[in-house]
Amino acid sequence: MAAGAAGGRPVLIAYDGSDQAKGAIAEAGRVLGPGRRAVVLTVRGEIESYDFAGLGGATTLDPATVSAMQDAAQNEATVVAEEGAELARAAGFDAEARVEVGPTPWQEIIGAADQLDAEVIAIGSRGRTGLKKVLLGSVASAVAQHSGRSVLIVHPDAGA
Repeated sequence: MAAGAAGGRPVLIAYDGSDQAKGAIAEAGRVLGPGRRAVVLTVRGEIESYDFAGLGGATTLDPATVSAMQDAAQNEATVVAEEGAELARAAGFDAEARVEVGPTPWQEIIGAADQLDAEVIAIGSRGRTGLKKVLLGSVASAVAQHSGRSVLIVHPDAGA
């Protein structure tokens, strides 16, 4: 069986529900070919009590409220990941959804790729330039820079 084919090393597709992420799935399907195993990864941020502040100052939330918020965030991330997996199946992948939790998306993406021994990481680019790129950074750039794997970065105008 060829590497990356169903049952082989998977393709890891980073997916956040954005148009760029949807484009990355379509382009990865076109470039990498059908029948490959894929894991569609959605990364959600951590929710902790100190994350919340209002006009009256910081608010400490009770553990039950934090737990309910974490459950809601996990459910939302699962829906997003499942949507991505469905799009990946439509693009020809044998896809499954996965959710990771962490403060830094690019690190979670690389960690999942390492755990899966992914053959390639596919990710959409937001196309930020100038000051926005300097201030906000680029998850795609960080993944490409810090991962020891091949990375397919799909730009917003790819396939246009």
